[in-house]
Amino acid sequence: MTSSGSRTVLGRAPQPSGGGRDGYTGGPAWMWFLPPVLMLGLGLWDITRPSYWRDEAASLTAVHRSFAQLVRTLGHVDAVHGVYYMIMWPVVRVAGSGELVTRLPSVVAMAVAAAGVAALGRRLVSPAAGLASGLIFVILPQISRYAQDMRSYAMVAAFGTVATYLLVRAIGTSGRKRGWLAGYAGCMGVMGALNIFGILLLAAHAVTVALVCLRRDDGSVRPSLARLRGERGGDGGKGGDGREGGDGRKGGEGKAARSLAAGWVAAAVVAVALASPIILLGIAQRQTASWIKPPGLQTFVKLTQLVGPLPMAAAVVLAVALGLAASAASGRAALLAAWPRRLPAVAVPWLVVPPALLIGVSFALPLYVPRYILYCLPAVALLAGAGLAELGQAVGTGFGRAPEAGLDVLGWATGAVALLFIAVLGLSAQEAFRAPAGHGDNIRRVDSIIAGQRRPGDAVIYVGWDAHYFTAAYPYGLPQLDNVGQDKTPAQAANLTGTTWPAAVVRQRLAGISRVWLVDASGYPKSRVLSGLHVTRLRAWQIGKIWLVLYQQKPV
Repeated sequence: MTSSGSRTVLGRAPQPSGGGRDGYTGGPAWMWFLPPVLMLGLGLWDITRPSYWRDEAASLTAVHRSFAQLVRTLGHVDAVHGVYYMIMWPVVRVAGSGELVTRLPSVVAMAVAAAGVAALGRRLVSPAAGLASGLIFVILPQISRYAQDMRSYAMVAAFGTVATYLLVRAIGTSGRKRGWLAGYAGCMGVMGALNIFGILLLAAHAVTVALVCLRRDDGSVRPSLARLRGERGGDGGKGGDGREGGDGRKGGEGKAARSLAAGWVAAAVVAVALASPIILLGIAQRQTASWIKPPGLQTFVKLTQLVGPLPMAAAVVLAVALGLAASAASGRAALLAAWPRRLPAVAVPWLVVPPALLIGVSFALPLYVPRYILYCLPAVALLAGAGLAELGQAVGTGFGRAPEAGLDVLGWATGAVALLFIAVLGLSAQEAFRAPAGHGDNIRRVDSIIAGQRRPGDAVIYVGWDAHYFTAAYPYGLPQLDNVGQDKTPAQAANLTGTTWPAAVVRQRLAGISRVWLVDASGYPKSRVLSGLHVTRLRAWQIGKIWLVLYQQKPV
């Protein structure tokens, strides 16, 4: 329903008198709950179909050991994932290690992130922008991919989104900020402990706080969130001569800016202190990242793949561009109303700063992997959501004309069609991620082949350090084979792979063993251990990047 003076939820209507003291109203409850509920549904869709991949198998080999052994392991390797392992350790003990159980915490975390994105959109722009932002976040293929992953990335995204929301609340409140900043410090600390690269979000927030403080300090920004969002109504806080407040207002703004800056610095210090044990251990164990390659041209090409397939990424950019164009066509006031300065101040640094820092450092010390900055995708959703909301409003009001009855329906329909179009462009990626090998490895297939064809006395040799994780993924095939190359188990060696015998010792241990399975995760089926033996290849399977080869040893 609409009236001649305002709209209920869509766009940038003046807030009714029933709003909060800062002019904020959140819209109807269904808009709050729709994004997280849809995220839960999408996350649960075929959650058990993709096989565990090698990183999930690494998580399993960590949490399958006793807690004392886990703590000992983290002192040697993988401390950067230690907090996540400790969260998952009791989950596995209570509910088992099936895909649904181990991936469900990530689904819940992504639902929290979706709720946070929607809340940020409502707070920074409008209820419609919040709804659109939350839904854009939900349909991004990489979001549902890592919602179905037994790793920390979904939790990192959730804590990063909630931390950003708390920071926005601290910036917007005219009262005491201590509670908001305390929660912010806690979330950022946990985020950094879950993944040390998450702490880079502090650098993005530093830019946001600096922009806000600079505008406050020169008196060019008003403190009310309603005014900061460009909403009209009342005298706008102007003086009797129609100008902004004089020196008294500027002095108050300057004091508020300094208070905000000091509070944020204190919160950032607390966050770094909370995460510092993991950060220091991660630095000490940096050799575990030796597999990461320096950035190249493909690094920058693949940045768009975080958003989705190229057509989907282009459609998201187009949504932002069309939203900007639609509001610009309605004049400067409409542009500032639809794109309040605080939106780019929050979203652009969030999107740009962490990847830029991590890629920049990686030219000297390679550390960049796209999934490490997954927590930046909420910024994409915020900008695209604002664009869709403004495009819907522009269509519903005739691009700047006064609202007329019934045009809101057209606006909502426009936004819904645009959102559906973007979702369809990402559907192929959504389906691909839910294929049996959708996470990159089909360890379940490897395990099932061995379970169906193994014989008593069969042995196995692993090639590639991460192939040693595979035995923790499924219990039916690989764990039943005699690992002749293993000296100490991962738990005994306090690492994730165990230790192996020298090749000469392995050959001796193979004496009298008729059949040997080779599991190669390096992409090329070859083993120097077997090169000195009289073996015949009986059969080979290429399962994605994994080679599984069965050899028959000839009697000497």
